[in-house]
Amino acid sequence: MRNSCSYEKVDSADRPFRAGAPSPRLPGLDALRALAMLLGVVLHACIPYSQSTLSGLVWPVHNSETSPLCEALFWTIHSFRLPLFFFLAGFFSQKLMDRQDLAGFYRQRALRILVPYYVGLVTILPLNLLVWNWGWVITGRSTWTQALSPFESFEGELQHHYFGPAHLWFLMDLSILTLGWVGLRWSWPVARQSAPPWRIPLGSTLWRPAVFALVSTICLWDDLSLFTGHHNSFVPHVVRLAYYGFFFLMGVELCRRPVALKSLGARPLLKFACALPALAMVVLLAPRGARGELVGLTALPLSAAVAWSAWFILSAALGWGLRWPHDPPAVRYLADASYWIYLIHLPLVGMGQVALHAQPWPPALKLLLVSAGATLGGLLSYQLAVRHTVIGRVLHGPRDGSPRPSPRPATIAVETIPAPHVSAVPGRQRSRRETPRRG
Repeated sequence: MRNSCSYEKVDSADRPFRAGAPSPRLPGLDALRALAMLLGVVLHACIPYSQSTLSGLVWPVHNSETSPLCEALFWTIHSFRLPLFFFLAGFFSQKLMDRQDLAGFYRQRALRILVPYYVGLVTILPLNLLVWNWGWVITGRSTWTQALSPFESFEGELQHHYFGPAHLWFLMDLSILTLGWVGLRWSWPVARQSAPPWRIPLGSTLWRPAVFALVSTICLWDDLSLFTGHHNSFVPHVVRLAYYGFFFLMGVELCRRPVALKSLGARPLLKFACALPALAMVVLLAPRGARGELVGLTALPLSAAVAWSAWFILSAALGWGLRWPHDPPAVRYLADASYWIYLIHLPLVGMGQVALHAQPWPPALKLLLVSAGATLGGLLSYQLAVRHTVIGRVLHGPRDGSPRPSPRPATIAVETIPAPHVSAVPGRQRSRRETPRRG
């Protein structure tokens, strides 16, 4: 890693810096980032309609009838969504660093990560807790006195998992990973005598994601609750940071190595097919892991299946994303709106689930209605109250088409233009010896 960081500085030392220089859009990867955000809405909409979910996760209501389809969808999305998100976060962080100085990078990351996190803690989180208490009251798990009084406690499980960042934990982890990566990146001096860069082995199409999956398996095997549990705490979880930090770091490294990135995304259909048996094992074993039945060696198959499915689905998604040349306005709009939708979706999902709790409808239908309602509510609030405001500029920067500051070029190339043979004054011919005027 030291060689990698040193080489990066050496490699960029000869390139003139242009602050704020525009970067070509990658519409396929923007769409993948939006997909990872929006799948979070579906994931959380599945929870009350699944027989098994994450241990330690308290929810406002639980449906009396569950669906195996909702449960399989929950564990499938959960296996690859966050790894894909953190990989893309590292990838786009490196792209941002390539066209920003350090101060500009810190300013942009603080606006996009820390400001939504801390503002969300005092706005979105109280609304979320109000919806959760509403669900607990109508299902008899608590009273409004317990919900509104700071001196009344809930039952043991609710009280133990009540106070925490909820779905905003990913911003807390992302800020720590970004800060740690920047510190690591700038901790070694620039030297032209540095060793060659760290190289990821190439080999066959399946070699690279398989090696990455081995590293992720070790993290999961050390603490399987990273996948089967929910840690609702403001104290960072060290092993969780290591697990998702590896995806973040690989996103950084492969952004700097286009050949390796192309190799990782090669033959996406084959890699997706390789992920299907691992996904089947995840769906089969994850409920047992959530109940705490898998420990020691018995947790190794589930750990390996989760890591394998995460890396192979990620590789397939990258392959399709890198090959997608189109940038339709609708997808660009969703890419801009997806961050806001994810921030605000949890209270909307909870309200939909509480409102539909007494309805004797099939769980799959409730899942569809809750997911669509929360997504639509997020889109409407984004269009009416966020997109054209300072909130929108904080979340996704200036929208396409809005004026951006023109970067000052490092050097100005002067092109010599031959002097014309005809005078600028009509009717007068300039002699060959006449010196042309410099305008």
